[in-house]
Amino acid sequence: MRRLNGDRGATAVITAMVLAALLGMVGLAVDAGALYLERRELANAADAAALAVAQDCALGTASCDTATATATAASFADQNSRDGTSAITGLVLEPGLRRVTVTTGTRNPDGTTKVDPFFAQVVGWDGMTVQASATAEWGYPSSVRTLLPLVISECEFPPGTAVPTADRVLYFHDGNNAEPCNAVAGMDADGDGKLSGGFGWLLSPGGCDAMHTADRWEAADPGSSPPDQCVPEEILSLVGDEIPLPIFDDIEGVGDGGRYHLAGFGLFHVTGFNFGGQYMAPTRKTAPCSGDERCISGYFTSGVVFDGETGGDDWGFVIVKLTG
Repeated sequence: MRRLNGDRGATAVITAMVLAALLGMVGLAVDAGALYLERRELANAADAAALAVAQDCALGTASCDTATATATAASFADQNSRDGTSAITGLVLEPGLRRVTVTTGTRNPDGTTKVDPFFAQVVGWDGMTVQASATAEWGYPSSVRTLLPLVISECEFPPGTAVPTADRVLYFHDGNNAEPCNAVAGMDADGDGKLSGGFGWLLSPGGCDAMHTADRWEAADPGSSPPDQCVPEEILSLVGDEIPLPIFDDIEGVGDGGRYHLAGFGLFHVTGFNFGGQYMAPTRKTAPCSGDERCISGYFTSGVVFDGETGGDDWGFVIVKLTG
């Protein structure tokens, strides 16, 4: 009986040891989770800050200098932090390379700069400062995702044209000589192999939107209406939007074998169109042309697009993107 009674305390010791280990693991998980959440919050803040600085530098809406960029970065970092405050611990602005790198760090509402542990402080750890960095670049587009497989003539928007332009109506190149800057598809008046004006359609496999690249030949869709891959609701919703449009400077062939050579991209504010059938906006009665005419109205403008690649020529708008 004495031997049995002597084992009674062992269970309590083992339970205490297991409980301590479990509490330690729970504490580690809680503190590690807090650090992860802080790191994710700071990453969001750094992304927003870098994009904001890059956009200002690209558009010239604010001075592209370190002091101004730091103030902009601080504002956007705070706005994109869960607790409304993050520190800018580093900013490297390289206007010549069209690049900025922003580093954010922990800053608590009380001014301290460490993530306080919940459990690890019992073993003497008093927390740490977490940091995150983001790099954004800006430049003229060499490729861009378009929302409409429409391609316009360089005649309609020559390089160097000041933006915003006046509101205008662009017509499908169906050979109506009364239409300004227009010619029959596949024919050219000066023998240089170029289409004088107007717009046409690009093949868009897989959907209405697609990524297009400058200085490349792309296949034409010979129809006068949007390709079958486009959903009417998608196109009708573009009225009032600013959308990138490919610009062609040469054509090759006609019909199913036709191709356009893309020179660059313009940013077009859509005010209306008549592509036939269901594609008439703002309404059937107020579309910019009627009957069998096919047209799109609006104006070229400046702005920022976030889905594309830099390295192209200046056609009035810029690409801003995160690169690190």
